Amino acid sequence: MTYRTVITGASSGIGRATALLLARDAHALILNARRAHELQTLAESCLSGGACSVSVVVGDISDPHTAPEVADAVAMSGLGEVVLVNCAGTAAFGQFHEQEIETAIGMVDVILGGAMRATHALLPAMLANGSGTVINVLSIAARQDFGGSQAYCAAKAGLAAFSRTLSLDYRAQGIRVTNVLPGATDTPLWDEIENHPAREDMLPAKAVAETIKYLIDLPRDRAIDEIVLTPPKGTL
Repeated sequence: MTYRTVITGASSGIGRATALLLARDAHALILNARRAHELQTLAESCLSGGACSVSVVVGDISDPHTAPEVADAVAMSGLGEVVLVNCAGTAAFGQFHEQEIETAIGMVDVILGGAMRATHALLPAMLANGSGTVINVLSIAARQDFGGSQAYCAAKAGLAAFSRTLSLDYRAQGIRVTNVLPGATDTPLWDEIENHPAREDMLPAKAVAETIKYLIDLPRDRAIDEIVLTPPKGTL
C-alpha cells in the first residue's frame, strides 16, 4: 500500500517520532508545524530514513490559510491512500481566572480547530479515493478531568466528540477515524510545566508513534474507533 501521510505538529514530540517511523515504510510525507528550522531538519532526516518524498508546510494549522496549503501539497505528492495524523497541540495550565483568555482560546483553536481545518481540507481527496484514515492524537484528558487544565481538557474532549461523529458520517465511504488517547508522554510539552511526573515513568513518544503506525497498517476489513494507551504505572 502506498500512503500520502500528513502529520500536523510534526516538528517535535509524537508528531516527529511518527514521521521518522513512517519514513522507514517509504510513506510520502507532508509535514506541518510552525517552526521552519525544526521542520526542515526533520524532513532531511525522513528522506535519509527512507521516505519516498517529503513536503514541508510551515504554518499554524489553526490559521485558515494553512490547511489548504497542506491539501495542495497532498495533491502534488502523487498517488496513494491519504492519511491524516492530527498531532498539533499546545498546552498551558493554571487557574482559569489567572490565565489570559486568548491563551485558553488559542489551545482550543489549535487542538480542535486545527484538526477540524485539516480534516475538512483533506476529506475530498479521501472521498475521491474511496478510502482514507484520520488519526487524532488526543490525551487521556479527553475523558479524565485534571485541575488547572480547563481549556486543554475541553479541547481534547471536543476533538474526541468531533472524531466520533465524523466516523459515523464517513465510515461507509471507506474512511476510518480513530482516537488515540495516550497517558503522560515524554514530549517537550512538559518542559515549561513544574511538578510534572517523572519522565522515566511516562510513555516514550515512539510508543505512541508505533501505535499510529499499527492503525495505518490495519487491514481494510476492520476499524478501531479508539485506543487508550497508558504507561505501565497508569495515567500519571
